Amino acid sequence: MPERSWFFAINEKDLLDESIQFVRVRGTPIIMFKKNGEIYSLYGKCSHMGCRLSRDTFSSEHVLKCGCHGWEYNISTGKHLGDRDATLETYQNKVEGGEVFVLM
Repeated sequence: MPERSWFFAINEKDLLDESIQFVRVRGTPIIMFKKNGEIYSLYGKCSHMGCRLSRDTFSSEHVLKCGCHGWEYNISTGKHLGDRDATLETYQNKVEGGEVFVLM
């Protein structure tokens, strides 16, 4: 397995609270957003039918709801709220010099 590294994803000023941004990092679709000042990064496509998650909403404080078919995911763990086998990959973040990096 290749060693993981930090890769630039987005400028921190472009992450507004509860506004979902879609980025590609090394070809991987990722959604990024801030909630209560914390940055979250998750795989950017729903595990149900591959819908892009950047146009979705939050159904509660820690739940992202897919706009296509209503699938809901915990934003901290990426786990689907109903199907234990359906999980979005989550990514660790760090901010340096106003830039947000994800560990991949």
